[in-house]
Amino acid sequence: MLYLCYSINDFYAREAGISMLSFLDNNPDYEPQEVFFIDYGIHPRNRERLNEIAARYGKHITYLDGRPVTDEVKRKFPNYPSWKGSMAACIKPFIDKVMPDYVERLLYIDADTIVAGSVAGLAKMDMGEAVVAGTISNVEGIKLQRHEYELYSGNHIYMGSGVLLFNLKNWRRENIYERMIDVLGKKKHLRLPDQMLINNGIPERLMKVLPQKYNYVHHSYHPWQEYHWMRQFRIYSKEECREAINHPVIIHYLTGWVLARPWHEDCRSHRKEEYYHYKALSPWKDSPLYPPIQQMYPPKNREDRLNQWFLMQMMKPRPFFLVWLLFQALCVYGRIACKIQGTSSHSEEGIEVE
Repeated sequence: MLYLCYSINDFYAREAGISMLSFLDNNPDYEPQEVFFIDYGIHPRNRERLNEIAARYGKHITYLDGRPVTDEVKRKFPNYPSWKGSMAACIKPFIDKVMPDYVERLLYIDADTIVAGSVAGLAKMDMGEAVVAGTISNVEGIKLQRHEYELYSGNHIYMGSGVLLFNLKNWRRENIYERMIDVLGKKKHLRLPDQMLINNGIPERLMKVLPQKYNYVHHSYHPWQEYHWMRQFRIYSKEECREAINHPVIIHYLTGWVLARPWHEDCRSHRKEEYYHYKALSPWKDSPLYPPIQQMYPPKNREDRLNQWFLMQMMKPRPFFLVWLLFQALCVYGRIACKIQGTSSHSEEGIEVE
């Protein structure tokens, strides 16, 4: 049986609630009577709203406290940082420590998502010996293919952590918790804490790759650009890329200057209407949007401004090869800047460089 799980603090209660509403609306065959929320400080009023949504579909929410687990990890390993001021996302590598024993197959979804289709395929998917399944990160996948760094796990793929399908029976059998602790003991710099642990701690033989439609992230790019960007390093087939674009199951609204988050004004995503549809059906239907993300998080330096400018080019109807040349130039600039500054990005995600 497939169970659904979110892990949030109060700041993401609205987005998680809207995501859950879209999931339950598009998955009437969801079997369990409960949805799990790992609670990192959800306000009682927002709990009421979440409970209201679940009850609308004949479900109830089971709230779990992940703080004792992440607090203990943080106490032993102060280098394990929070993510955007909260440890909510950081529970993922240790999720077996908070989930009830009867949960074996668990779908974890980040709050910044809309579920636009059925996940029945995930409920029936044969995971074999795999402990977790997810989609491959294009950006980090490119870096691995270029041998810019190596993972402690020795993997040649890099899995994003926004949507994860756990087989907790296999996870516990393989004692993944100890693998995560081992990486924390080796690695000092943790830029993307949960994602970094998962990719450095779990060997590729225990991972299963999901189709890209289950974590569709390129919707802020112009339609002329996104297919070519998804295909450029042949990580996914033509058919999988087209399916993700035309029939996404989980739409992931990434943060940053891609301007993909529809709860901010000036969102550029061509999939923002799905969010607005479910927001209008939610208890937060009258809540205002946040200011534009570029206004809240302006570029801090020349490199930031260059990155923002490049991402803006991906949102315009330009021939892909021109944007590709711009991307290559940006990469060369980054490598030259690192050499001049005497720094290296090789230890960002993988093995520490002394």
